[in-house]
Amino acid sequence: MDKVKKTAQKAKHGLVGVGGWLRRHIVFVVIFILVILAFIGSLIFVSVYYKDKSAPRVTIANVNVGGQNREQVVTTIDSIKNNINLSLTYGGKSATASADDLGINLDTDKLANEIMATSQTNPFGIILNDYHFDLTGSYDKSKVNAFVSNNFPELSTSPKDAQVVYDSNQNKFVVQPGAIGKSVKLEDLYDEVEELLANPKLANYEIATSDDQPVVSDQAAQLVADQVNKTLAQTIQVVSGGRLLWTLDPWDIASWVSFTINPDTGSYDITYDQAKIKEFVNGTVTGQLTNKPVNRRVIADGSGNVLRVISEGKNGQTASNVDSIVSQIYDDLVTGQSGQINMATKEAPYGTDATVAHDGHWIEYNISTYTVTLWNGDQAAWSTNQTANGKASTPTITGLYTVIRKARGPVCMPNPPSSEPLCNINYVTYWEASGYAFHEAWWMGDRIGQGISHGCINMRKNDAKRVYEWASIGTPVLVHR
Repeated sequence: MDKVKKTAQKAKHGLVGVGGWLRRHIVFVVIFILVILAFIGSLIFVSVYYKDKSAPRVTIANVNVGGQNREQVVTTIDSIKNNINLSLTYGGKSATASADDLGINLDTDKLANEIMATSQTNPFGIILNDYHFDLTGSYDKSKVNAFVSNNFPELSTSPKDAQVVYDSNQNKFVVQPGAIGKSVKLEDLYDEVEELLANPKLANYEIATSDDQPVVSDQAAQLVADQVNKTLAQTIQVVSGGRLLWTLDPWDIASWVSFTINPDTGSYDITYDQAKIKEFVNGTVTGQLTNKPVNRRVIADGSGNVLRVISEGKNGQTASNVDSIVSQIYDDLVTGQSGQINMATKEAPYGTDATVAHDGHWIEYNISTYTVTLWNGDQAAWSTNQTANGKASTPTITGLYTVIRKARGPVCMPNPPSSEPLCNINYVTYWEASGYAFHEAWWMGDRIGQGISHGCINMRKNDAKRVYEWASIGTPVLVHR
């Protein structure tokens, strides 16, 4: 019984104790509850207020964007980009590049999304955390280079290699001096642009340059020129049957040599063009043979049939070892040695040089008989001797020609020494570039079979018309005595 009483008394004293404590500390309790409620309210307010805004303690490239909505954040990023300027200077000259000039491209959407995500954390994080963002983006090196080139073109000069050229006045190769180039130290400039991305501002940068050396220096080119000039000084001859045909001249050799830059040696590789040497041997050297073949000259129809032999051909001699000669010349040039090379010969049959009458039509004029004959193949189609030709001071030329132009007329033609031309001339058939032609000569009268013209073949109008209509451009014209 005593034990139960004691227990009840303790409980009563305890209740009395809590109540008493609360009564004694009521102010503290109220304040505590109010603080808790205020804190909870603050958390709720932060969560609601910053729902569509960035956290309050957010910076981009040291610019505060706390509490801004997405649109405001984007505007701030654009403003930061616009503040990026790089003032380049060199030798007292300056030019300022904007972010666009430097090809700076910011990933605005990504950066704005990351900033807006700062308000999506817990309320404690929104209030307490600091957030710092650098600009994220890139720049275009080609635009950086273009800006420098456009504003400081004098800083980009290519080095010039020393050249080895042939001087025809001295008959030797000489050196045209090279030049050192200049270029901007771009890697240093790129570092400066990258720094601007991390710390946007107006920055000043003194452009640094470097000297660019040519591959081939003046000294290296001179050694090459000296080497080739020793070769030019050598005596290389081609003989045939003990007779000297040709001694290679310096200008001949100079036309065959070429120089190719060798970056490994910093000099030129020397080469000689064997195709050009062969062309020279076949043309110039072989042409010195005294008994060269002489081609036959003919008029032929469109099928290749010979209609008239103008001159007979003659067999001759030609070189039989051209490839060997070319090889020996090449070896002598490469080694820089003098030498005498023998040209062996063989019989060379003559060829045929044909002036073609494609439609079978061709024209013959005999100066001695004053006769014009129109030929169709090997058949005479028409002929007349009612013509006049050149007087003694201006004779009609001879040879094989072709019709080059026709004029139905009427036309005017020079009539020296008179300053007045002869006009009303019809049916003019030109067969030589300086003006020789068949044409009407209304002034001829009865002076048939005489030398009265400046070289043209004068005809009566109907006869000139017949020749005009017979001829085409390219029709062969044979004039002879």
